[in-house]
Amino acid sequence: METFELSRLTDFDFEAVCKDVFEEEFGLRFEIFTSGADGGVDLRHTYPDGSSLIIQCKHWHRSTRAKLVEHVTKVESVKVAHLNPARYVLATSLTLTRGSKDKLFAALQPYVKSPDDIYGKDEIDALLRKHELVVRRHLRLWLTSASVLNSLLVKNIVTRSQALVRELEQTLLTYAVNPSYVRALEILETKRVCVIAGIPGVGKTTLAHILCAQYLRDGYELVEISEDAEEVNHIWDDEVKQVYYYDDFLGQTTLDEKLGKNEDGRLLSLMKRVARDPSKRLILTTREYILAQAKQRYERLDRHSFDPQMYVLDLKNYTFRCRASILYNHVYNSPLPASVKASFASPEIYRPIIEHRNFNPRIVAATLAEAELLSDQPDLAPSDILANLEDPHRLWDHIVTHQLSDTDVKLLKVIFSFLANIRLKDLQDLWGMYGESLRDLKKTLSILDGTMLKTSQRLGEIHVGFHNPSVRDYFVNLIQSDSAELVSLMSLVRYYEQFEALWLQFPAPGNGPMLSTYKELKRELEEAAVTAFRAIPFDAHSRRGAPVIDFARRAWVYLEIGRDVGSAVIRGMGLEAVAENKERMNAANGAVDYNALLQILDEDETPEGRHAFADAVTSAIEWALADISDWTLIDEAERVLLNVEHYAPGAEVEEALETLESVRYEYAKDAIDDWSQPHEGPVSSAAEMKEIIDYYRAIPDAPHFDGFETAEEAVYGIDWEHLSAFSGRRSDQENRPTWAAAREVEHMMQTLRNANSPDSEFFQRGH
Repeated sequence: METFELSRLTDFDFEAVCKDVFEEEFGLRFEIFTSGADGGVDLRHTYPDGSSLIIQCKHWHRSTRAKLVEHVTKVESVKVAHLNPARYVLATSLTLTRGSKDKLFAALQPYVKSPDDIYGKDEIDALLRKHELVVRRHLRLWLTSASVLNSLLVKNIVTRSQALVRELEQTLLTYAVNPSYVRALEILETKRVCVIAGIPGVGKTTLAHILCAQYLRDGYELVEISEDAEEVNHIWDDEVKQVYYYDDFLGQTTLDEKLGKNEDGRLLSLMKRVARDPSKRLILTTREYILAQAKQRYERLDRHSFDPQMYVLDLKNYTFRCRASILYNHVYNSPLPASVKASFASPEIYRPIIEHRNFNPRIVAATLAEAELLSDQPDLAPSDILANLEDPHRLWDHIVTHQLSDTDVKLLKVIFSFLANIRLKDLQDLWGMYGESLRDLKKTLSILDGTMLKTSQRLGEIHVGFHNPSVRDYFVNLIQSDSAELVSLMSLVRYYEQFEALWLQFPAPGNGPMLSTYKELKRELEEAAVTAFRAIPFDAHSRRGAPVIDFARRAWVYLEIGRDVGSAVIRGMGLEAVAENKERMNAANGAVDYNALLQILDEDETPEGRHAFADAVTSAIEWALADISDWTLIDEAERVLLNVEHYAPGAEVEEALETLESVRYEYAKDAIDDWSQPHEGPVSSAAEMKEIIDYYRAIPDAPHFDGFETAEEAVYGIDWEHLSAFSGRRSDQENRPTWAAAREVEHMMQTLRNANSPDSEFFQRGH
């Protein structure tokens, strides 16, 4: 039997639910009264003869039955006698015993006609089960129903991501319903894949969490993707409904932290695979500018039409009413003192916040979290929110400058020096390299975890990263504005990944604004480069097999830095990496590395540069042909070879292209033959087969063979419109409130005056 967690509703939520469910139950319309001025009235229906039916809503889930009975006997009974309604109904989120109902009935006679007009939690649950449309109307109500919350505790979900479970539960408390949910859900139901894009802090992760909760409620297994798309292949279960969630699938702040070798191909393959399976859903989030970078750099991503599967979350989606709900929900569920919560009920306080041009849900949430951390001055929370909206970097600057020790800040910089989260074991080893104690690391982690850092468990191991991308954004701004901070960061470099992150996180390439700073600090940069050059990959001991160094990538990064900064030392290491890569061509990290390497060496007219260019051409050709065992790898090899042909045309690359074309032709014939056979699980996917069929059709005088028409009919019989067509629209809603919206918001914010804890001033005053 379905039950509902009424304790997770805010005061305003509870009142709104009562209004809707009693309207359905009684077949009457009720008007709602602003808290604090009702004189004992929350909901009222006026009959034609002037008499009234009054419903009083008491969301006292944190109090006790005894206190409720005492309050009703001493306070509400006096109010109801003064109102003299024809009928009076009491609704409370407390579970009532028969004895407590009898006492309440006795105190409220003759206005309460029978004990049946006193509704406790059990009675309200029964009404909600009876009126399912009311439940559906209140997203926060049904997403906190027992069926959803219980599904969060399923063993296999907890094992995969305990941190995600905690985050989902918190999101369910603070989410404010808005049209983005309906649109994103529509995309998921029609396309089965939804990419949620938007600016930092706009609510992408929050929306993704709510969608995950929706599918949990519908019986799906939740799978969080933490590292790369390949994880799904190990967890995929044809017999189980599954929803896959991949937050920041292209990286938090830069593209390069996520897309390893062939990851673009794996991502697209996963999206196509999910789109074909009615029992699967895929939810991805990314910043818009990172997706734009990915499409510029990766041809396969650029060719893919994301539009049908993408929902761009825009602040314009947040109406006056929605912004107010975001603020209200975070304040209501915060640990702020009752008096501070009550201050947000004033229009002079809440309107400047929700109407601010930089309104951002993350800043609201983070500022209130900071108010909890700085518990000596919680009354400054309203003004701090405004100040942080005006200057978002102020939020973290206050904590870093005034609250953290040097060791705390050092750990934050270490985390910043990598582009991705770090395994705790790796962090402990690195921390020891700095001469720091593990005891201090443990202490610092306990301080920062939950505020600026977040620990999570993946496949049995703990990982450490920033709590949200705004912390990394803060450090980017801090280091850009202070060269001493950049020197401090350079001194932490022990691995190549840290050195590359220096270059990628700051706009130095191409005569960027940080270039002059790097030139001034050339000696420190060279020291970091030397330290990092031959370091094994940071995560090498967590991977199977011998460490593999990607010298192609190191070559172009060092050559680019050496060229732009004017460092012969760094350039020399780049040329050395080219020679190393000639012997270890299998280590290259995809076509992007070779394309960038060839471009930068093509510009180098020095003798050593021309020699390195020749080595790079040979390595690129060998790498391209080393593994061409599937259609995706053939495509990638072709891109590399065409790029080589652009910079170094000649017989060597022409011969390689002919070899590749021969392999492609034979692969296409085998795939078509495979699809023409009546069996389950063909090697090539439907989307890939469409490309193969189109390729074979375009071959002049291609020989006809048995099975081609069968495969062609099988591929083109698929509903491609269902798989790929759509339109993701932005909302153009205005944020100016209507009179009705302003009144509704005023009423909602007024409920903050009624602090809902038993030991609050509200209860102590006997209200």
